[in-house]
Order: sequence, then structure tokens, then C-alpha cells
Amino acid sequence: MVQDLIRDAARDKRLLFNSWVMLGSAHAVEVLGQAGWDTVTLDMQHGAIGHEAMVACLTAAQVAGMPALARVADNNPGLIGAALDGGAQGVICPMVNSGEDAERLIDAVKYPPRGKRSWGPYRAKPMIEGDYFEGANGWTVACAQIETGEALENIDDILATDGLDMVLAGPNDLAITLTGTPNIFAAEVVDALDLILKKAREASVMAAVFANNIDFARPLSTAGWDLLTVGTDGGLLAAAASDVITQLRSA
Repeated sequence: MVQDLIRDAARDKRLLFNSWVMLGSAHAVEVLGQAGWDTVTLDMQHGAIGHEAMVACLTAAQVAGMPALARVADNNPGLIGAALDGGAQGVICPMVNSGEDAERLIDAVKYPPRGKRSWGPYRAKPMIEGDYFEGANGWTVACAQIETGEALENIDDILATDGLDMVLAGPNDLAITLTGTPNIFAAEVVDALDLILKKAREASVMAAVFANNIDFARPLSTAGWDLLTVGTDGGLLAAAASDVITQLRSA
């Protein structure tokens, strides 16, 4: 099997920094890889990424040596299978609120006998040395996004789902559902993140978290998460563009 950077780093307790692509540019993926980011997530839920752009971005990620995850728009076996067949190592599924939701995700990510994924890994085969079918279930990453109060109430059932490899804590939606505001620094959100990480550790499931900015990310970087995202490609571009034009106009 080709090196599994995500699982290797988790086993070594080494934090990976995950870039987040929403604009659908394969070149942006290459630039992020050259800049030193460890992994990349392609956001097909809230980003401007269709199927063809996804495949192009996955190709760029492979060239850049970055393991790639795809956040699909829905817990849909067609969308999940298409991302995996296109070369994504893993799938992030939004709004996993129960053990039943997690089971549907696993069914779509894993081949029989564990799951129900259909056959057709046209770009995924080279990701694994030897027989793809034999190695795929141990290579792919099924990641459930925990982003609601309901998901927190059912966190034990979700984490107990056989075949679940990772959870991703989503502070933005947690803030909205727990406080009715977008304040990710609210105590309720901080407590929720602590709970998700603690429960994931107890269940031996990898734990990822999204941070909007550096201030929010700093305490998370030393808390014991496996994968940390800070911002998005669009946000990084906007910040850099704003900084340059501000300096030019104030010169």
C-alpha cells in the first residue's frame, strides 16, 4: 500500500495541517501543496466544485503529494462513490446526526462485506499497491462531520459505528445550533469541541477540526487533534489581496 500519511501521522500523534479548497482550481491545490500544507479537502458542499473540477483537483493533489479528502454535499452513495472512484482517499459527510447516518456513510465508503460501495475505482486504483478491492477499506477514510446539537447528543452512537475512521468538528454550524449565533468562540462551542475530541480519543477514531482563523486555531493546535484546517483558499486569497491593496493605497 502507498504510504497512508493520515493514519501514520495519527498513530505518531503528529498534527497535520489541512488546506481547504472551495474555488475549484487545480492550480490552487498545487500552490497549497508547494506552500507546505499536508493535506487538502475539496469542499463540494459549500464550494464551487463540480465533478470535473473535483477530478482535476484530485489529480493536482496527487502530483503535489497531498492526501485528498472530499466533503460531499449530502450523505448520498452516488456522490460518495464518485469522489472515492475519482481518487479521493476519504469523504467528509456533513450533518451526520445519528448512528443511522453514520451507518449510511460507512455503507457508501466501504466495500462488502462491511459496506455497500459499488465497483468502479477508475482513478483510485493507483493509490494502493496490489489489489485495490482488498486494500480499499483500510485505505479510505470515512469521516462524519459533527456540527449540530443532535449529533452531540448521539456522539457515542456515531463513534461506535464500525468502520468510522474520523470525525470532523464543525464550529460554525455548532455555534448556530447551540447558541443561535455564528460566534465560534462561545463557551458552548468550546465545550462541544472538547467533548468531540475526548469522545473520539476514547473510541480510537481520528479527530479533525475546522478553524476559521489563526486566533481560533492556536489553542486547537496543541489540544491533540489529528487534522487542523485554518481558513479556505478563498479566504487566504482575499486576505492577501486586501493586505496588498491596503499597503498600496496607504503608501
